[in-house]
Amino acid sequence: LVAVGGHFNTSVGWEFAEWYDTDGDHPETTLEFARQACFDIVGREHRAVREDVGVLDMSLMAKFLVQGPDAATVLDRLSVSVIDREVGRLVYTQWLNTAGGIATDLTVTRLGEERFLVVTSDLIHRRIEPMIRRETRPGEFLTVTDITSGTTLLSVQGPKSRTLLSRLTDADLSNDAFPYLSARHIHIGYAPVLAIRVTYLGELGWELHVPAEYAAGVFDDLTAAGADLGFRPVGLAAMSSLRLEKGYRDLGVDIDNTDNPIEAGLGFTIAWDKPGGFVGREALLEFKAQG
Repeated sequence: LVAVGGHFNTSVGWEFAEWYDTDGDHPETTLEFARQACFDIVGREHRAVREDVGVLDMSLMAKFLVQGPDAATVLDRLSVSVIDREVGRLVYTQWLNTAGGIATDLTVTRLGEERFLVVTSDLIHRRIEPMIRRETRPGEFLTVTDITSGTTLLSVQGPKSRTLLSRLTDADLSNDAFPYLSARHIHIGYAPVLAIRVTYLGELGWELHVPAEYAAGVFDDLTAAGADLGFRPVGLAAMSSLRLEKGYRDLGVDIDNTDNPIEAGLGFTIAWDKPGGFVGREALLEFKAQG
């Protein structure tokens, strides 16, 4: 990322690229409210995702494997949505506190009958395992493995993302074979990758969960294969403008534990009548009753 002009910032101890000076620009960042000199660079990255294809290094996201005979039960109890679904399905959901506030905003992907991948904001990283532990009742068994530092998350987004990835894999990426909110283990070049068709930017795209030792090779393969597709590395400054354009929420920016899903416009995620309910349901019902 440094070699392609990454300009870095930090979040919860992680370095991340805000933008890339791929065209030879080296603007200075200043601590003021005026429009930053990187504005045009971020605009180019924004348009690359809307019109062509880009890759975002999202490795700072917190990633956990939750496994065991009671993993589905505990995750379902924590989540406002139904998690106990078919293998290969991703669910976007929230975990609440008992007052109905949003403790975290996340995705849960079922990788097997007793195996789930939880992906959430870096801001809430150290709270995830304790939340699961507190909600695991006597007699229930599961394990939680933090795989954040061992997994590089490359998000390939844009209308040409299917074309780009199809050049690097023998997997069928068609809409019928690989529908939205589904996950499959595939190869990108020589790398074994968990590919999840999901977007935080409102475009066709996939998250590639890559074992860290393969990450540089996958990034190089994407760069080479996308040379004629308008491919760009995209920083998290453009991610912010892209997700704002689609109205997608950002934990710690738009929503936190003083907001509930209804007032945040996320009521569509709530499975009100699922068996066993969920943490915070009673508080949400009271809020709903108040109109």
